[in-house]
Amino acid sequence: MLLSDYYRIIIRYQYLFSFSYLCIMNYKICKHCDKKVAGRIDKEFCSIDCKNKYNYERRSQTKSATAVIDGYLHRNREILATLMGLSNKLTIDKSVLDQTGFKYDYHTSHYLNKDGKTYWMIYDFAWMTFSDQKILLIKKRF
Repeated sequence: MLLSDYYRIIIRYQYLFSFSYLCIMNYKICKHCDKKVAGRIDKEFCSIDCKNKYNYERRSQTKSATAVIDGYLHRNREILATLMGLSNKLTIDKSVLDQTGFKYDYHTSHYLNKDGKTYWMIYDFAWMTFSDQKILLIKKRF
């Protein structure tokens, strides 16, 4: 074996070793179980099972975090629906809403009309507070 052949083998070995070293260092980790992910470069999970478990846990955390607020929103809507009955527009005293346990801080959106009055909305109902402790309730028509 000649010296040049020996250097060629060494260089080839170094090249192969460095390539495999780079491949080892560039692997991805599964978002759920922290195992190595093999396959496409944009793959994030080692299996479909891990992907499903990860997404289920994420959704359950979101649901538990928003359950209390959703309860307030649904209760507020139920109060407005009960007070309004079949009418589309109703003016009531603020004390009536206070007695029912209505939570003014929880609403789904608000609307500012051209007169500068703010309508607070809960799903398909809205209310607007007047200065004399009267509240206008409105049901949206679809």
